[in-house]
Amino acid sequence: MIRRQAILIVMVLVSLLAAWKFYVNAISYNPLDEGAVKHTQIKEGVMTKSVYAPAWDKDIHDKNLFSPTRTYKEPKPVSVMPPVEPPKRPEMVLKGIVLDTYGDYVAYLEINQAKAVPLRKGDKVDEIEVSDISEKKVVLKWNNENITMSIEKIKTISTHPRTGK
Repeated sequence: MIRRQAILIVMVLVSLLAAWKFYVNAISYNPLDEGAVKHTQIKEGVMTKSVYAPAWDKDIHDKNLFSPTRTYKEPKPVSVMPPVEPPKRPEMVLKGIVLDTYGDYVAYLEINQAKAVPLRKGDKVDEIEVSDISEKKVVLKWNNENITMSIEKIKTISTHPRTGK
């Protein structure tokens, strides 16, 4: 019985000592206390001052989340972009229309003063697509714009076409 009481007293004393050490080292610890901890000499700078600055400084006090005077943030003005100019229409010259051996019409088109290119229906050169070719005219599509070119505007070498023998 005496043993049990002795063990109980020792357990109570150990727990009181542990509680006292916990209070001294954790709860009542002050990191700024000069006597308790030896501090190395640190050059005072912006960063060292901010480490030991109090939590409720003027900046936090002025920007309080729950202040009744707080309002929404004014949006930044949107910069207005100047309208984009449409691309310049390429210079196109219809040189001629030929009926090939398969019975399809082929248009010879000169684009931006380059060599004339043979084009069939559905062909696409740069951004120009051939929509339709008939005996006398060619319909092109460029940037959602339909361009009609006619062979009647082409000058021929002679006014009288040659006839076969």
